[in-house]
Amino acid sequence: MARRVRIDLAYDGTAYEGWQVQPGRPTVQGVVEACLARLHGGTPVRVRGAGRTDSGVHARGQVADALVDEALADAELTHALRALLPEDIRALRVATVPETFHARHDARSKTYAYYIDRSFPGDPFLARFVHHERRSLDLDAIDAALALIPGKRDFTGFASSKCTVQDRVRTLSVARRERVRSDVDVLVFTADGFLTHMVRNLVGTVLDVGAGRFTPERVAEVLATCDRRLAGPTAPARGLTLERVSY
Repeated sequence: MARRVRIDLAYDGTAYEGWQVQPGRPTVQGVVEACLARLHGGTPVRVRGAGRTDSGVHARGQVADALVDEALADAELTHALRALLPEDIRALRVATVPETFHARHDARSKTYAYYIDRSFPGDPFLARFVHHERRSLDLDAIDAALALIPGKRDFTGFASSKCTVQDRVRTLSVARRERVRSDVDVLVFTADGFLTHMVRNLVGTVLDVGAGRFTPERVAEVLATCDRRLAGPTAPARGLTLERVSY
């Protein structure tokens, strides 16, 4: 007999080629599945994640689900996973859920945070988890650009060329900047879903606004035209963290 469990995870994505299993490459999903297989005597266990984080992207609140052996209680499975997983992947909680639960399909929203270090010459203790921005930034211009983003919109202009989904309309409810400390800021985005590289392309554009390359209105222009060529570059993966998945 088996039951479905929800697994809440946090990880440092630096050493991994993203969440999703890729043959011959280290991925977070691959490591979690390998540990669960060990707990099931070598029987493969398939894990479904709420979000397919990119190579080098981190998570504080990734959610996954899997069918596991009925004999393993939630607390036992939590402790066993913690013992087997490497230090850069942590099982925060394991909880039995209804058989119909699906980590990705049932998610109502996801929140991503992009951390920016504006200090000189950059904090080495943050380097794995932030983007060090060497340019001087106009924070008021960044705030103005962020204010133009929320709404139900076609985000094609901020999607990667690798994006394969046909429906690119998403409802983005939060786009704001928060101060972490005097020289570190975080850009927070919450939406009912995100396209490939969408957050990193939004960040790259907003940072170019802050650096004076674009006016804040460039964001509205990209949204209106769906033209990726008008947007800024894709921001580095290391600054991005999946903070929370809501159900």
